[in-house]
Amino acid sequence: MTVFLLIFSFIIDGVLLFALFIMMKKVRKTEELELRQKQVASEIEDLFTSYLMEIKEENKRMESLFIKNSGHTDFEYSLMGRKKEEGDSQPEEEMTANRDPSSSYTPPDLNEKESYQPSFHSQVFELKEKGYSIEEIARTLDKGKTEIELLFKFHQKPMKKT
Repeated sequence: MTVFLLIFSFIIDGVLLFALFIMMKKVRKTEELELRQKQVASEIEDLFTSYLMEIKEENKRMESLFIKNSGHTDFEYSLMGRKKEEGDSQPEEEMTANRDPSSSYTPPDLNEKESYQPSFHSQVFELKEKGYSIEEIARTLDKGKTEIELLFKFHQKPMKKT
């Protein structure tokens, strides 16, 4: 009877050890998955940050072009800003009447060609079509390799699950 109890005890111990190993593997897998998710989240955050910086730069350029082309001087802009802050209710017609006629709006010449600069995405995909590697694209555009890889991951077509 003792032999039977010993064998039964060893079998139970073996099953418990096997269950512990399986649970340890699952815990490791979840930790690795969590780490990968954190890495992807940080890459996405970095990508969004770079997009926001590009948008801010583009807005600054557009604002400077608008100021340059509108004919307003910086002094007039500061006056308009102060009046809006102070809640001054001087109508806009009076402000335009106070301005001299030479500073009125003049449309840009049609002969002037605006410089076209393709977006960052189109530059990346154009270089990829030309056969550049990810490292070469990152070096050419002065961006990070992971940023380029992440851009390609976002633009991959999803595979259909069957």
